[in-house]
Amino acid sequence: MAGAKLEVESGAQLLARLSNKPKLKNLDTLLFQDGPQPKDVIEFYGEEGSGKTEMLLHLVAKCILPSTWCGMNLNGQAVGVLFVDTDYHFSVIRLASILEHCVNSAVSLQPKLPKNDCCFRDLNEVKTLDSPPKEDEIDTFIKACLKRLFVVKCNSSHQLIVTLHSLESLLDSKPDICVLMIDSLSAFYWIDRSNSGDNVTTQEANQRRTVDVLSRLVMTYNLVLFATKPAIIQRRANDEGSSSTTSTESPSHFACKNKEKDSPEHYEYLCKSWQKFVTQRWTFSRSHKPFVTTMPSNAILNRYKVTIVDLKTSTKLTRQFCITDGGIEYIM
Repeated sequence: MAGAKLEVESGAQLLARLSNKPKLKNLDTLLFQDGPQPKDVIEFYGEEGSGKTEMLLHLVAKCILPSTWCGMNLNGQAVGVLFVDTDYHFSVIRLASILEHCVNSAVSLQPKLPKNDCCFRDLNEVKTLDSPPKEDEIDTFIKACLKRLFVVKCNSSHQLIVTLHSLESLLDSKPDICVLMIDSLSAFYWIDRSNSGDNVTTQEANQRRTVDVLSRLVMTYNLVLFATKPAIIQRRANDEGSSSTTSTESPSHFACKNKEKDSPEHYEYLCKSWQKFVTQRWTFSRSHKPFVTTMPSNAILNRYKVTIVDLKTSTKLTRQFCITDGGIEYIM
């Protein structure tokens, strides 16, 4: 057909696209009933300090840890993760602390192993284990796990778009990368809006370009996408009976009220291409009611809630959790 665009891909790209990705069926059974599935697009929505980034780190740890180590069950996936940090909230020290807690928790539950069991110091070395792994062995193991994580930082919409384009070469060479995370997708919303005048189409141009690239990456490489979207537009406190918000929005930036009374209200402010792209929305909130732990002492922690809605089936799941030094702990 005349004028048709000819798409060319390398052998590496073809292999990365057609190769079977590791399954993430048991990533976190309390959050996912059967999944996440390749090509799922999961939006984390909530106010600042509601636990969105902490939940990302929790899932990163679950992804990059193996299922077992030294005969201990770690319930990990041993898959690669691409983390795009636009809010500069990512902390590798915090992530290492979560990983260390996961390993130490497994060690505390593990009885003394027989001498014929094996412990991997790193990806290649094997030793006979007749005692729990030592501190330096755990440090070496955590560093090996962190090799499955790739972090990039962006400070503008244009840099984000260029960075996403450049990720194709990494995905071609690392077919074990199954998850792409962005924290946050709307980091440059106000900057782009102020630089684009009153024209809505111009204001949303960078958003649409970003979604176009994300769509191609997710669909081509069978990725699971997690993206945070802060609640930067809210209802006025004195306008509960109306649809007024704290900002004057154009028609395309309409306010969508979440009808579930036990969930925080969701207001859409990103472009329609993103709205159509999302398959699940996780709404995070922080409760005014604290959580009092019983072990090891009566510590008082903040209580958080996440409401998970599958936008295709309208099924809903709610979980409460607290954030400890070792990461997320669910409140059952």
